[in-house]
Amino acid sequence: MASGPSSQTRARDLDRVNACSQLDAAYADGQLGAHEYHDRTAQAMSAKTLAELNLLISDLQLPSSITTQAPVRTAGSPRRALRIAVACGTVIAVGAIGLALTEQDGPDPVTPPVPVQVEKPLARPEVEVPAVEPIIVGQAQPLTQDGIHALFEQYRQKFGDLTVHELGLYDEYAILSRTSPDAPDKVDRYDFRGGFKTSGTRTQRLPGTGEVDLAQVNVPALVALIADAPQLVGVPDGTIGHVLLADGGKGPTINVYVYDKEQTGGGYLRATLGGDVWQVNPAR
Repeated sequence: MASGPSSQTRARDLDRVNACSQLDAAYADGQLGAHEYHDRTAQAMSAKTLAELNLLISDLQLPSSITTQAPVRTAGSPRRALRIAVACGTVIAVGAIGLALTEQDGPDPVTPPVPVQVEKPLARPEVEVPAVEPIIVGQAQPLTQDGIHALFEQYRQKFGDLTVHELGLYDEYAILSRTSPDAPDKVDRYDFRGGFKTSGTRTQRLPGTGEVDLAQVNVPALVALIADAPQLVGVPDGTIGHVLLADGGKGPTINVYVYDKEQTGGGYLRATLGGDVWQVNPAR
């Protein structure tokens, strides 16, 4: 009988994607800084074995929802799925037997209906409902020009300025951090899905990192950069993984990450806030 995967087992596309999901969660939780997160993501996309992938995530604390739903395979427990399947099959079989026995007991005795007195419901008292700031789910498109403008405008309305510590743009949402007003050495993290919602996470700010002024971002140039990035990194049929705006200590940059069509690898590029490319790491 075949044994479970070993550390030298070749990684599947699914394993690479799952590892990237765990890195995303660790980055959102503040365990990884911007540059380390992106370096690990690039390595995960090109990893060839499970050992390489596990090395990238072994030192992270991850929520159980991530590790349960999207695990990277490890050696051991090769027949766990089989045991679960057998257990489920047993439960289904027992349920079927019980149902069959119930159906063989014959028809239930006919019971005459009992009239029910229905009272007219009392009128509801009018209650004043306080206004609540809506969190609109599923309407954000942060990789489009209109979506970026909407995000920046809502950010200005929410916080009163356009200064952000880090901003990650994804296809349907954004993740950002902002320096804590009462603790300059820490950052607060927020999710954006058409509206802002705090993640409840406050993490230590990495020494030497700076702020990004979103007012300095050339949005049309950023959108053009997103469109050109797959061609620039050598995967013209690739897709955008995410875009990061951050200052790792050498000035604010735009970082665009591209996955190849099979999502087994990719590359990334770095540019100024004005959209001028100054570094390209091609796909491997």
